[in-house]
Amino acid sequence: MSTLTSPFTLTRRRWLQVAAGSTGAPAVIRAQAGSAATLALKIEASHELLKIPANFTGLSYEAAQLASPDFFAPSNTALAAFIRRLGSRGVLRIGGNTSEYATWSPDGAALAAASSGAVSPDTGAKQHKATTITPEAVRNLAAFAKSCGWQLIYGVNLGNGSPDRAASEAQAVYEAAGDGLLSVQIGNEPDLYHKNGLRPENWAFDDYLPQWLEFAHAIKKRVPQAKLGAPDVASNVAWITAFAEKAKDEVALLSGHYYAMGPPTNPAMNISRLLKPSGNLQKNIPTIMQASRESGRPFRMTEGNSCYNGGKAGVSDTFAAALWCGDYMLQLAQAGYVGVNLHGGGNGHYTPIAGDMKRGFSARPIFYGMLMAGQFAGTTMVPAGFEVQGVNATAYAAKGADGLRIAIFNKEEQQSIRVNVEPLIASNHIAIWRLAAPAIDSKTDVTLAGAAVGADGSWATAKEESAALKRGSLEVELPAASAALIWIR
Repeated sequence: MSTLTSPFTLTRRRWLQVAAGSTGAPAVIRAQAGSAATLALKIEASHELLKIPANFTGLSYEAAQLASPDFFAPSNTALAAFIRRLGSRGVLRIGGNTSEYATWSPDGAALAAASSGAVSPDTGAKQHKATTITPEAVRNLAAFAKSCGWQLIYGVNLGNGSPDRAASEAQAVYEAAGDGLLSVQIGNEPDLYHKNGLRPENWAFDDYLPQWLEFAHAIKKRVPQAKLGAPDVASNVAWITAFAEKAKDEVALLSGHYYAMGPPTNPAMNISRLLKPSGNLQKNIPTIMQASRESGRPFRMTEGNSCYNGGKAGVSDTFAAALWCGDYMLQLAQAGYVGVNLHGGGNGHYTPIAGDMKRGFSARPIFYGMLMAGQFAGTTMVPAGFEVQGVNATAYAAKGADGLRIAIFNKEEQQSIRVNVEPLIASNHIAIWRLAAPAIDSKTDVTLAGAAVGADGSWATAKEESAALKRGSLEVELPAASAALIWIR
């Protein structure tokens, strides 16, 4: 790698390839140890790429949470405040591994579960406690989502359920949520059924699709207006392409999961690995988006996070997860995904919102990455390109009604970077929000624009840096392991 002491210039074709490429590959340059790497970031504000949906931001919770009907209910205003903080619009997804052990009880009374009970993400254990879901829980869930201004994705039990029961449950959800129900998902991670005991070892897509269709037709017969999403796979992208080819007319939404790494018991699953570009992600995104384009069905990442099986302590609950999350969400937005649902709940290591109704809720570091990326919801992305060489840094740009916004992530653990941004539109108001923490492994004291999210979900910028253009460009320095959101209003 060569040392760079001055900004470089990209050809228009090259930096458009980087900015509009389907993988969103990191933009990088190597500098000598101890000095700031200098990067030239090219923006073409007049060239519009794609619109990010207003409901791009999403959260995902285990179906077992519905065993406490009061958790997702309008009365839980504390949790609603944190969800609304992530966006005035978004998508709350109910599913996870526990959805395959949940039983719909249309005539059931509310369970005696403590209303403050919070369910953490499933850790992949073979034994699962059965969950009973009642009409009260469904009605409360729909009312809760509506109070937040969010829509629902609701998962029904394919692994241990029946078509009739799934149809009855879907009907109850639709009657409660109406247009607030974005889609019904049938089954959770069916590509792993052959490993988790839900189906024989030779279970494959051609075995799955007829069963899925049986459930889908039962739901459609009872609720013709219901929109379905599938296949909600764990990782097998071939199932997504196969579903897009063979059953696209049955669904309104293609879906799948993504966990950056795992299992948490592996010592190699650490902060450095989390922050490095993912080869699997860069390989799979083009395949997924091709299936989406050819089928005419949008794709949403409906469950995922930093490390599967509930996350890893010291990684998933640190500031590193905030950097990973903000970059990851914008990478998928630039690729054309219509949304991202980060899994969480309870006090799981990677949950964005931790806590319960009794002790209150708090924002984990990853929440701040979501908060930063969420500022792009509803905007139109434009090319923002670095030449790719060696520093682990990424950048994204978009136009909104209030002007241009640029996000830059420096995921180098020891290396600061200096970014020259050009060309820019004329502006009398340029502000910079910093995403920062005392250290890359900090679990507390994370801030965006100098402010932390309060115990009541409140947040307002406290330290908005001002900046000015010099000959049509802007220079911004980012310390190691930090990010910046630049507003050009």
